[in-house]
Amino acid sequence: MGVVALVIVVIIILIFFILKIPKLTIAKKILIVVSVLLLCIIVLAIIFITGFDRGRMPKREELEYTQENLDTIKKADSTITITSENINSLKDNSEKEKKIFEIEGHYQLKKGNSCKMNLTLYYQKNQLKYKLKTDTQEFSDDAEIELNEAKDGYYIIFKNIEWSEYLGELDNEGEPIEKDLPIPKEVSGTLYKDEIIIQNYGNSMNYYVVFECGDKYIELIKK
Repeated sequence: MGVVALVIVVIIILIFFILKIPKLTIAKKILIVVSVLLLCIIVLAIIFITGFDRGRMPKREELEYTQENLDTIKKADSTITITSENINSLKDNSEKEKKIFEIEGHYQLKKGNSCKMNLTLYYQKNQLKYKLKTDTQEFSDDAEIELNEAKDGYYIIFKNIEWSEYLGELDNEGEPIEKDLPIPKEVSGTLYKDEIIIQNYGNSMNYYVVFECGDKYIELIKK
């Protein structure tokens, strides 16, 4: 409405100045006034047709409609987030349900073993982890399991545990066939229900020592 009023004021001023011009005849003055009026009508028509969208203040209804759309988008985003969390939760549960027996828990050395060792297995964000404590060392990292051929247990690997000694395959004279082999940093064992068995050292054909203790087989029983 402010634009319309401005145009009307401009028309009145122009007509006033045109009528004051002394050298023009009345016919010419009327022709000029009519031309100005027609031009102004055309300008107003263009303004109304285009709606003068640019630069105008948004209407209350438009603001309410925009806010409703924003609220809808926020609700949808929240629903997507919740759904994603639910999917991850279901995925974690399904991974655990696939196990043939419960793996998480605390394991202690079987009576008769000379080594001193405590082991804890647990899941964190769907990743199996371990904490292992001996007389002199503590280890903590990821663990991996794989179902064995008989499908009655698992092969288990403890990451980031460096062996005490490793010479690899030996010849007939007890000398390493390959020199300066890198020390392995993963410990393998077998996992059955409530029991883990680790072979701690090798034999005359394959020399290695995993942990510094006298037991060839380390047996850990679940508490």
